[in-house]
Amino acid sequence: METLPEGDRADLLKGGVTDTNSHIHDLFHEDAQGLQLSSQPWWRIKLFVWEPVLFGTWDGVFTTCMINIFGVVLFLRTGFLVGNTGVLLGMFLVSMVVLFALVVVMAGIGVCEHCGVGGGGVYSMISTVLGGRVGGTVGLLYIFGQCVAGAMYITGFSESVAELLGLQSQWAVRGMSAVVLLALLGINLAGVKWIVRLQLLLLAVLAVSTLDFVIGTFTHLDPEHGFIGYSPWLLSSNTMPDYTSGESFFTVFGVFFPAATGVMAGFNMSSDLQRPEHNIPVGTLAAVFTSWFLYLVFVFLLGAICTREALRYDFLIAEKVSLVGFLFLLGLYISSLASCMGGLYAAPRILQCIAQERVIPALAFLGRGEGPNRTPVAAICLTSLLTMAFIFIGQVNVLAPIVSINFMLTYSFIDYAYFSVAMTCQLQSKEKRDTISPAKRYGRGSTRQSSRPLIEESLPSYGSGGESPQRMKGTLLEFTKDMDQIFPPCVKC
Repeated sequence: METLPEGDRADLLKGGVTDTNSHIHDLFHEDAQGLQLSSQPWWRIKLFVWEPVLFGTWDGVFTTCMINIFGVVLFLRTGFLVGNTGVLLGMFLVSMVVLFALVVVMAGIGVCEHCGVGGGGVYSMISTVLGGRVGGTVGLLYIFGQCVAGAMYITGFSESVAELLGLQSQWAVRGMSAVVLLALLGINLAGVKWIVRLQLLLLAVLAVSTLDFVIGTFTHLDPEHGFIGYSPWLLSSNTMPDYTSGESFFTVFGVFFPAATGVMAGFNMSSDLQRPEHNIPVGTLAAVFTSWFLYLVFVFLLGAICTREALRYDFLIAEKVSLVGFLFLLGLYISSLASCMGGLYAAPRILQCIAQERVIPALAFLGRGEGPNRTPVAAICLTSLLTMAFIFIGQVNVLAPIVSINFMLTYSFIDYAYFSVAMTCQLQSKEKRDTISPAKRYGRGSTRQSSRPLIEESLPSYGSGGESPQRMKGTLLEFTKDMDQIFPPCVKC
């Protein structure tokens, strides 16, 4: 056998160590441990050839969140918002919705910072703090809401296309919805890399649609449909609120709130990220603030160029403002499909994590995954069947309240989970401060024999963490804890 010189051998070993470190994040999945990693970029991998693909902040979290936040509400309900609340109150309402979403995001980041990031997204965050039973229950509610939301987005897309084609039959809408769902199911089964690749394309189309709208405000007018161009008088008349019959601030807020239902999309793809603890906070916060800025731009521009009557009653007023109306409609349709695809991506992976931890033993068969990225084929098929059922039994107006209820319940549990974590950390810090010896607290120096306190600093792992018994022995604090466990103190009401 031919041997290498010492210098070449050292260079080879050095290169091998460097190569191993450069791909350390790609070995995140178990099945990838024994695979030889390819040097070619992930976008050149052939169709249906599953390889371990992990994403970063911008190609993973930011894209997914923007696709889910920057959606149908922006295209169809911003004019309705400005027509009722006016420009000033409309900006305040948009900021209020974004603030609610930001609270949920910060709560999720706080839970992940203290308890780590699991592979089950929302379920992992809640179950780590509140227990598997609570986490499993909320996780199933969230999965159910994602399936219903997917059915609502697909049905809205099909109804719009059917109206454009002149098809009035309800069965034509349902058949079109079923075909679209099957196409999205195929993309989901092809692997996570194709989902993110398609989302990058969809986000590019949404950006072009937005740019087309902004350019259209300067290049043409359509007075017949209420688009009369920039005017200080028009902006002044649209500044204050003027609600139509039956509308109020809270009803408009309820219509606009679904814009915040995509803020957890980045958390749900934690198992497919290179550095979840870094990618999720940066990508999610960037998407939230970018969406906030775009919403404010839409509110101001529509209030400055369109009459109030057109804003109130013409949901497609932004399409008439756009330079090329087809691009606006394309963005509208793509936002519907992208939001549905985000739900079809997140729900099966949360269900897979619940099944793997055997929270519900009957669902254990859903925990199996295929390929290096552990693609949950069985869970994808089950959630797609549930989405298909709601496509055939529901309409958009029927499905929308169900979606809002499930998401609001999930967000409230995330906030409560972070509240529990914060209170626990605060109590532990207070307990440590209270058990510091007087010599350390006041900086008084003295001999060990005369100044050793009777109550020593307690350790949170006492009795279960494998600490040395001699270290704890004889302290009054630990004796008091033991007696409190045997004889619980009686609290008088």
